Amino acid sequence: MSQKNMHTAGPKSFARVREEMRNDDPNKELPSLTKVFERTRKRTEGRSYLDTYDDTAMKIEQMKNYKPPEDRSDLVDPFTVVMNKEHDGYLRLYGRGVTKKMLKKMDGGEEPYMIPGGLMESFQASLEVEKTQLFEMRKEIEDDHQRKKAEIEAMKKDFHSQQGHFESRIQSIFKKLPIEVLQDLQDE
Repeated sequence: MSQKNMHTAGPKSFARVREEMRNDDPNKELPSLTKVFERTRKRTEGRSYLDTYDDTAMKIEQMKNYKPPEDRSDLVDPFTVVMNKEHDGYLRLYGRGVTKKMLKKMDGGEEPYMIPGGLMESFQASLEVEKTQLFEMRKEIEDDHQRKKAEIEAMKKDFHSQQGHFESRIQSIFKKLPIEVLQDLQDE
């Protein structure tokens, strides 16, 4: 049992065929499914093939002669009309493993959020200003921290010198007191 409409592209992938067709196009646009189908089913004269070309030639002719109904506003590729419904999870003429979801991502169906260039430059400029302000604030905080640290060290030195002076004054006062008063103080 042979398959219908077998491709004649050989080991060349459909992605490569598409890319070649895109490069051959003067506008560098991707080819339609109809053009890819026709290109990948082209027969070389003088070569023998296992299957007949009748069905394929008839389908290519139907695709070329297809006229969309006038009441439809959306563009439909003749390939999808002639070849009928795609199988679930499989896209014809894209190669193995290509899904509809992957194709939507490639074609920009799920476009990423784009920011205009001028707006982006404005954001970058304001970001640079904020970075500079944060750097200056950090420097001020570090300077303030160093100043406070120096003040605390000065206060400690002053406290220790006053403590030493206070202790020496107390000792000199105790030396001047009579012995009876000192004994009364020790008893309490």
